[in-house]
Amino acid sequence: MAVKKKEKEEGLLSFEDGSSYPYEIIKSDRRTMALQVKKSGEVVVRIPRGLSFHSGHELAEKNKSWVYSHMKGIEASLKKKEGFHWEEGARLLFFGRGHILRVVPDFGRKSFRVLAGSGELILRGPVEKKAGAERETVIKEVMKLFYRQEARKYLEKKTAGWAADMKISYGRIAVRDQATRWGSCSIKGNLNFNWRLVLLPEELADYVVVHELAHRIHMNHSREFWGVVEGKLPDYRLRRKLLKSYEEEIYGNY
Repeated sequence: MAVKKKEKEEGLLSFEDGSSYPYEIIKSDRRTMALQVKKSGEVVVRIPRGLSFHSGHELAEKNKSWVYSHMKGIEASLKKKEGFHWEEGARLLFFGRGHILRVVPDFGRKSFRVLAGSGELILRGPVEKKAGAERETVIKEVMKLFYRQEARKYLEKKTAGWAADMKISYGRIAVRDQATRWGSCSIKGNLNFNWRLVLLPEELADYVVVHELAHRIHMNHSREFWGVVEGKLPDYRLRRKLLKSYEEEIYGNY
């Protein structure tokens, strides 16, 4: 009877500040070695079946400072996420700027209203005075509805302007609550945008709109496609990089 070879092994990286992080080595049908730090905080070393586990341990040790910096970044991000609450005094993004959330309980009103002031977002309506999970859920849903309504007006106007400039037609526009995508364009020319674009600086929303309109000419990411984008936004690479930098905070909190 053939003995099944072990395909996984664990290890531990220790650091001068006393911290340590476990990692797992996984063998598979691959040609090269790879080291990965997942967003969840898992550290994985992947190696070809033909290599020894010792090779995986060496790769982890050789790149321990890289692992350390990534893990500290993940820990800071998780801590920041845990500290965020949809409550009075929270700092919320709106068009790329930080706004302080003000919650004004008003049971004389049957509905909620949100007003954008100078550096503030003021929510007024029948919301409980006492903080708690139920109150926070209500505030979050009211604010998300406000953002979506603002996003629709904002993106419809912006898309119409860029489409006229690019001499491109499009179908309907839908504003959605998408988990990871900023926008998309269907074969029929319908455009989908993430409502969270209203949280970003305007130049980043412009990049997403131009990107999706460019798909009306090239339904791919070919050199010709990027040529269309660059023709309108010569600094699109910088905008794309900045957009990426917002993703963790926005998708983590909103």
